[in-house]
Amino acid sequence: MIEGKMIKFYREKAGLTQGQLVNGICSVTHLSKIERGITEYSEEITQLLAKKLNINPQEEIARYHNLSKKLEQWHDAMVMQNLKESESLKKELEQDDLIQLQEFHHYFLLLSARYHLLKNQLGQAKKLIHHIQRIESTLSLHDANMLKHVCGIYYFLSGQYQECVDVLISIDQQQYNRLEYFYHLAIAYHSINSPVRAYYYADKALRYFRNTLNILRIIDTEMVMLIQLNANEPHDFNETIQTYEKLLKMCDTCYAVERKAKLYHNFGFEYARRRHYQKAVELFQEALKLIDEHSPHYLTTLDRYIFSCHAGNLLSKESLLELAQKGLDLAKEANSNDWINFQLHLYLLNDEIENYYQCVETTALPYFKKMGYKILIDYFEKKLFQYLYEKGDAEKALELAKSLIQGKPNFYENN
Repeated sequence: MIEGKMIKFYREKAGLTQGQLVNGICSVTHLSKIERGITEYSEEITQLLAKKLNINPQEEIARYHNLSKKLEQWHDAMVMQNLKESESLKKELEQDDLIQLQEFHHYFLLLSARYHLLKNQLGQAKKLIHHIQRIESTLSLHDANMLKHVCGIYYFLSGQYQECVDVLISIDQQQYNRLEYFYHLAIAYHSINSPVRAYYYADKALRYFRNTLNILRIIDTEMVMLIQLNANEPHDFNETIQTYEKLLKMCDTCYAVERKAKLYHNFGFEYARRRHYQKAVELFQEALKLIDEHSPHYLTTLDRYIFSCHAGNLLSKESLLELAQKGLDLAKEANSNDWINFQLHLYLLNDEIENYYQCVETTALPYFKKMGYKILIDYFEKKLFQYLYEKGDAEKALELAKSLIQGKPNFYENN
């Protein structure tokens, strides 16, 4: 009963009451039923109502279907991570006044929040999410589940990984068929050091991306799966190398520069954890060439590059100090907590061991615990335990030992 929806929309837009519109055409009761889509009505009546509203019913119905199609195209563009198309469709949708229809408006708000997340505009996304949550009771089942997906993405990007898992796992797949959320579940589980669940959901996401021919997201997902295979102990290295090389070629095919940088970073990480520092450094260098210095990914790769150069004795102390200071300055300029990593590098390079472990205990570990970085927590707690034990501080060492007893092997074990 699209005609009824359009009549109600344009009546309210014109500022007419039901009585004013139906004068000389039909009863208010009949119009109310037409607008709610709960009665049959003659074409003659709808034509008279449309004429009074100065609209063409056929053209408005076509606009309605076109708008519905564009909303889906916008959603598809964001899943494909096609920013240019996303921006173009957003502008088109904003200019269509039919977007104010409730069934479209709620979906449009959700997609707008998703758009801000795609651009990493967390503050704007958060405001929209809070607004939608206030009207959650009016959402359709599809939109209510989409809200969970959008919240999950927001939680992940803001470092709230357990919250991300909790909300995404509650999505009703029967009501929401955008199975991309399996990918977000996978990376959230990865972030809380749950490789089996991460691999399980990444595999489900991979099937979805293959079915929808989403090459970029296939690369993302295979990367996640490869990381999980190497999570607790190094996977077959020849197979690991072959998979990384395959994914790098896929990036070249579709000009995926950002993903190529991430692959070089992860590939370098695999060499570093096996103590092949020379090769690791070469791969980190390739990654750094592809990343803008003001990107958060640049800081992450620079951190690992410094670590590998130091561990492999591949750069002079002066050069490493210069790089660590550069990382510290960039992190502070970007208001990024990555400054902690570079401050630790500086303490270590300057042989300020007491300052290093004081920073680990009072700054690094509290931050990692707040963010839920279990891998880093485990790694630094072990280093701190060893330091306290050798220093003779038995009380603090025993406190740490309680959590270490329950610890699991992690990515850093072989470093």
